[in-house]
Amino acid sequence: MSKENSQTKELIARIEEARDALDAALDILRDPGAPPKPVDRPRSRHTESSASLDFTMSMRPFVKKYSGDMSGPEKFTLLLAYLTKGDPTKTVALSDIENQWSRMTGKGLLGMKFNRFYPSQARDNDWASTEKAGAYRLRPSWKAIFNG
Repeated sequence: MSKENSQTKELIARIEEARDALDAALDILRDPGAPPKPVDRPRSRHTESSASLDFTMSMRPFVKKYSGDMSGPEKFTLLLAYLTKGDPTKTVALSDIENQWSRMTGKGLLGMKFNRFYPSQARDNDWASTEKAGAYRLRPSWKAIFNG
């Protein structure tokens, strides 16, 4: 990870902490007798590069670690990335992706059933491509799933 990227992440985290403190202070000023409200923010996404992804992990821990609060098409792309080890020249059959997906529908993993809409959306977002029906490969822009 570059020093600039690390500094940016640290700065973002500090600004979010400051925002939370300011929000709590404003709540106290608005209603001095009320206890401060807990901050309910969505879980943060992993911001990873393909170089920092650990493709040596087994599939279940890999998916659990990196999927976070991703959408279905993003999870499809993540699973495709795992199966290809991040190599955009490798092709994976849709049936293989569906088979692996069906093994990980638990709440801590993919958390949902596979939907044929996911590969279509991954193609629409330029994260995956298909040259022949039922075979997918990563596009160079697939890492954008971590920025969403």
